[in-house]
Amino acid sequence: MNKLTTTFLAISLGLISFAQKEKGIQQFNFHVGKNFSSFLYTNDAGEKDTNMTYTTGNQYGIGIGIALGSRHLVRPEVIYTEAGAKSSFQSTDLNWKMNYIGVGANYMFKLINDSSFSISPGIRIGYDYLLRGEQTIGNERYNIKENDALKAWDLNAGACLNGRFKITETLYLNAEYRFNTGLNQIEKKDEGEKTRNIAHSALLGLSFNL
Repeated sequence: MNKLTTTFLAISLGLISFAQKEKGIQQFNFHVGKNFSSFLYTNDAGEKDTNMTYTTGNQYGIGIGIALGSRHLVRPEVIYTEAGAKSSFQSTDLNWKMNYIGVGANYMFKLINDSSFSISPGIRIGYDYLLRGEQTIGNERYNIKENDALKAWDLNAGACLNGRFKITETLYLNAEYRFNTGLNQIEKKDEGEKTRNIAHSALLGLSFNL
């Protein structure tokens, strides 16, 4: 009985120690990088705009890493993103520029988990608020935020791939690729047309162990 009790206590203390070590808030992260964005657009006949191309903006983010085990991580974050798209119509250039601030969460799985680096694929979901929007048609500029042409909120989801490389015991370098696509129509008008955001991001940042 005493041996059973001792074994139970040893296992319990081991599990408690494991939980304290492997779970909870373990990281503080921030990143900067480039966001390559465009629109997924189809007209009321279901035809895509073949002239739609990508535009380049910046992205900034700050967040934490919450470990759910030795290989599982959830990263809530706040992100500022410069998005938009380019196109043309009858030799007239069309440009959109939008600034979003949002919240998101990434689930990461440490596929490679070495003491000096880790490689983690993951999935993410975000909810972004439109701070500012501008459309340029030729030389004319229009404030699409004031004109109330776009919806204020954009729900989006995607995938990511992160590499985390050790610099010191507490400091790491993060390199990350993200693919993101909007889940809802961003234009307020509903005449059969569909417009959604799409983006690829290349990011660098620092990660601090807590």
